[in-house]
Amino acid sequence: MSVRRIAGYGLLVLLVVGGLFAYQNRLYLRMAIQQPQLFREPVLDQSAAPLPVDLGAVAILSFSKTNGYRHHDSIAASVKMLDQLAADNGWQIFHTENGAVFTPANLQRFRLIILNHKSGTVWTEAQRQALKSYVEEGGTLLAQHAAGGDQGYDWPWYLDQVLRAQFVDHPMTQHIQPATLIVEDRSHPATAHLGSVWQRSDEWYNFVASPRGNTQVLMSIDEATYDPEKSPMGADHPMVWWHRVGKGRVFYSALGHTPESYSEPDFRAFIQGAISWGLDTPTNNDSEEGVRDEF
Repeated sequence: MSVRRIAGYGLLVLLVVGGLFAYQNRLYLRMAIQQPQLFREPVLDQSAAPLPVDLGAVAILSFSKTNGYRHHDSIAASVKMLDQLAADNGWQIFHTENGAVFTPANLQRFRLIILNHKSGTVWTEAQRQALKSYVEEGGTLLAQHAAGGDQGYDWPWYLDQVLRAQFVDHPMTQHIQPATLIVEDRSHPATAHLGSVWQRSDEWYNFVASPRGNTQVLMSIDEATYDPEKSPMGADHPMVWWHRVGKGRVFYSALGHTPESYSEPDFRAFIQGAISWGLDTPTNNDSEEGVRDEF
């Protein structure tokens, strides 16, 4: 057998082995290309340009920095939706992915902060303290989908006070599924337009344990209407809730993975209601039955 033929066979074997490796690891290879931030240390911002002098009469901060999984298309769709809602309601939304915006002086200029698919470790210690103080001293925080979708957090206050539930996984075999959401509280502006059930398709988060008892649950999901796969929560599977943190409030929604969500009329009304609620000044009557501020 000639040297050329042996070399040809060797190259063929390498191609076959390489092809098999690429096929078996196609998910990881795709992730490495599409989600490179998952394979590096978190990038933390140290400086930011000054905020505009005029942020408008109703200033809202929308923050989408990603050092964990990035919802590329959903971030773009949600930013577009937020801008449309702002135009309809007389709000002004400042979008950023720069964590250095989080200073006490900057945050006090905003009526509301939206964590719009923020993921991973995104703040320095000083930036964390600025956000913590903003909320505990009376600010309102809306955390959207991926803002509660990390499998671990290195900031206990964020997990224990902001989220109050640890994400574990979501269905993968049947990733996006139709399911029935149970609207438990229709007195909240985010849910007032809905009936007692809401049927829609999404990526459905599973949590280690239900936050009920430490939050006011607005919406849960009926696991009998879809397959939660590896980590079912059973009869008590909240998906949307709010609670007080110090003098402030947090609203968390696990909904909104798909970019199509942000074109759904009911979903847009849901987010509009949540923002309207967040912009209202809390009163003594804005209470959570059975919810503790500390636990």
